[in-house]
Amino acid sequence: MRNLFVRLILTIWTLVLCGRATAQSTAELFSQLDRAAQSFTGATANIRAITHTGIINEDETQIGTLVVKRDPPNELRFLINFTGRDAQGIALRGQTVEIYYPKLNTVRVYNIGKYKDLAQKLIMLGFGMPGRELAANYDVGNLGSERVNSENSLHLQLTPKSQDVLKQLSRVDLWISLKTNCPVQQKFYMPSGDYRLVTYSDVKVNPAHLPTSALDLPKAAKRERMN
Repeated sequence: MRNLFVRLILTIWTLVLCGRATAQSTAELFSQLDRAAQSFTGATANIRAITHTGIINEDETQIGTLVVKRDPPNELRFLINFTGRDAQGIALRGQTVEIYYPKLNTVRVYNIGKYKDLAQKLIMLGFGMPGRELAANYDVGNLGSERVNSENSLHLQLTPKSQDVLKQLSRVDLWISLKTNCPVQQKFYMPSGDYRLVTYSDVKVNPAHLPTSALDLPKAAKRERMN
C-alpha cells in the first residue's frame, strides 16, 4: 500500500523553474518563480510517463493529459487522464486520491492522510510553486542549460531536505522551460533503484477557460473506498 501511494503521488505531481547555468541564475530563477506563483491559476499539458522497475529492468509507458487548477484560498487540484489499453484517470483533492478505471466504470478512493506531508512536498514541486518554498524543501544543484524536446531548458537537481521524504525519494532532476517556467521533463529517483521519467508538452499556463468541472471524474461511476 505504501508503494502504491508513493507512485500515485509521483504521478500527480510537480512542475517549476527557469534560468541559466550560473549560480546567480538560480537566485534569479527563485525570484521569478515567486512572482509567477502570485498569478498562477491553473495549467494544462500533455504528459508521457515512464516507470522503470530496476529489479526486473522493465519499463511501463503511459500517455495522457494533465489539468491542474488552484482553488481558493490556496489548494491545488490535479487530474491526469491516461489513455490506451490500460486507460485510467487519477484525481487528487486534498487528502484523497481517486483512480478511475473506464473498463470497470469504477472509481477507487484512497485516503492518503498518513502520507499527506510527503504528498504536499511532491505536489508543491509543481505548478505555481514559489521559489522560496523550493529552496526551503530541497538542496538545489544547477546543472546548466540543455535543450530538451526542442525547448531551451535549465537542468536542476533537487535533493529533499526532509529525512522522511528521502526514505521514498532520493532525488529529482528537473528540466525547466525558459519560456513557460514549467517543466519539460522530470525524473524521480527512488532508493530502490526504480525511477519515473515524466515528459510534458504543449503546456498552457493560466488558460482563459478552465472550469472546476474539468477536474471531475465521471459522476455515474461506481465508487469503492479502499481504506
